[in-house]
Amino acid sequence: MLTVIIILGIIYVIIVAFFYLFQSNFIFFPQPLTGTVQTSEYTEEVTIRTDDDKLLHGWLCKSKTGVPQKLIIYFGGNAEEVSHMIPTASIFEDWAFLLVNYPGYGKSEGKPGQNSFYKAALEIYDYAVARDDVDAENIVIMGRSIGSGSAVFLAHERDVKAVVLISPFESIREVARSAMPFLPVNLILRHKFLSKKYASEISNPMIAFYGTADQIIPPSHTQKLAAYWKGPSRLIELQGYGHNDIFESRQMWEEITGFLVGLDAVQR
Repeated sequence: MLTVIIILGIIYVIIVAFFYLFQSNFIFFPQPLTGTVQTSEYTEEVTIRTDDDKLLHGWLCKSKTGVPQKLIIYFGGNAEEVSHMIPTASIFEDWAFLLVNYPGYGKSEGKPGQNSFYKAALEIYDYAVARDDVDAENIVIMGRSIGSGSAVFLAHERDVKAVVLISPFESIREVARSAMPFLPVNLILRHKFLSKKYASEISNPMIAFYGTADQIIPPSHTQKLAAYWKGPSRLIELQGYGHNDIFESRQMWEEITGFLVGLDAVQR
């Protein structure tokens, strides 16, 4: 019996060590830029040189309403190369849409990780507000799944008008603990994305969406994040949608455009 316990203990230590060493491979799934990117005369390819001499690559989908432009900055999911979102820009009409791939994704240089994602978010924002054609007083942050972690962090660190979150979570740590209760997640997880810590200090308006069939980020994690939010918030349930098909919800896009119109009404 003692021998069995020792063997099981060794196996457990090996499993924990394996997850600790290779956790980035379980969290981040960098996607290359493949195929033809659908652009228009309103699309500008952009590069941002970071302070550690790396290049972030993406696209600015300009609005048709002249300058300065109100701007949405989008942060995608953990397996999302963001060029596919360029056609979505047409939904927002008088808002520009900035899409920049994370470090290691698309043509962006660097390695994925919580710290590199946070750093990139700040540099993307600072690049945007430095542009003459962007209205720095009207910047909305949008984040999906793991991108909600970058979005919430950025909203905490910079002056933004509002936040849109799609399938967000209170922290990756809590999601991992729910999925793998047999691991000492608190001790070994390096990429925690503690959105709840930042949310409790953000006063900006927020709207969040979750699918009732989401098995990757279960609805309870989105609900908990919304409960932490300090400012006005609205939580919308999308019946029957999962993690990967939530963008197919017409209701979600209608709610987002209505939310943006409401921001304009408050400003006037």
